[in-house]
Amino acid sequence: MKERIQGVQRNCSFRCSSDALRVLFIADTHLLGEREGHWFDKLRREWQMYRAYQTALYFLSPDAVFFLGDLMDEGQWGDKATFQRYADRFDSLFGSTSSDGPPVHVLAGNHDLGFHYAISPFRVDWFEKRFNRSIIDTVVLKGQPFILVTSMALHGDGCRFCEEAVTKLEALSYELDCAKLDNCPRNAPSQFQPYRRPILLQHFPLYRINDDDCFRDEDFDEDDPNRGDIYRPKWEALSEESTNLILRKLEPRAVFNGHTHRGCKKRWSRPFGVFWEYTVNSFSWRNGNRPTFLMATITKDDVLVGTCHLPNESTVINIYCIMAIITVIWISRSLLVARYPGVLRRYRSHSGFNKLIKSG
Repeated sequence: MKERIQGVQRNCSFRCSSDALRVLFIADTHLLGEREGHWFDKLRREWQMYRAYQTALYFLSPDAVFFLGDLMDEGQWGDKATFQRYADRFDSLFGSTSSDGPPVHVLAGNHDLGFHYAISPFRVDWFEKRFNRSIIDTVVLKGQPFILVTSMALHGDGCRFCEEAVTKLEALSYELDCAKLDNCPRNAPSQFQPYRRPILLQHFPLYRINDDDCFRDEDFDEDDPNRGDIYRPKWEALSEESTNLILRKLEPRAVFNGHTHRGCKKRWSRPFGVFWEYTVNSFSWRNGNRPTFLMATITKDDVLVGTCHLPNESTVINIYCIMAIITVIWISRSLLVARYPGVLRRYRSHSGFNKLIKSG
């Protein structure tokens, strides 16, 4: 059956399908650190993200959640103990070690490890051991393979980090090819059998000059005044060479990423096959007034993606202010009645309503 890649649902809910895989994609939580994060800003933003995340889990009941990098804001700095504190904070907010919630899968971003030339092997080792995530990993859920790639390892300069990534890509490409042709050796890994095109997850977007090629849609920041900002290869997006390499080796059916703190939906076509790339906006109000996460309903034939926007922070602040005013009025009234009980009785005795009751 011909595979179909469909577009955005306009309601914050999954499509109904008994055998479908339902997942959430979240990017760029940027939990504030000890070096530059203000305690009040940290308290406010993290509480907002925690409540939004718990609400999403309660109402949507996903099968799994993927965090697409930049879990922390200062993971690239500090020693091992500091890194572990940041990781503990992430776990406490998003439950990656919780047994009663959906499985949580994470991949590293530049704020977790650093950009390519700033990455320390020690930091890579800390992340791999803490989150059980290597440079390139495969996760299979309900028969659908996801390939998780560390974007900073696709620099293409021949470093050990990059060579390890290329070696793993070659091995995955071989497994995918033999599964597609149905001629894998008996002792070969079976994670891609029966063959399905994988879904690619990474932190950086695929190569693009800017967001002008993105689908113009209200769910993907069509009114963003910075859509024309130039993306530097290897900084804001993958290089063209690395993009061609990864698409040629993996032939994905869909791609999800983050990093830019703005939403984008872009259609790709030959020579790499037809697929949609989705760039997820940041989940934190600190990175914009319109935080977002994506929902995907995945079957063997379809990848149906929905966009869910969190409330604007200005709306949340206005609600808090109104509630604070109401609370102050209620407390003031209670204190007034407690201190001057006769005031309320005199007011009631002279009210028209009270007279009406007496006359009745």
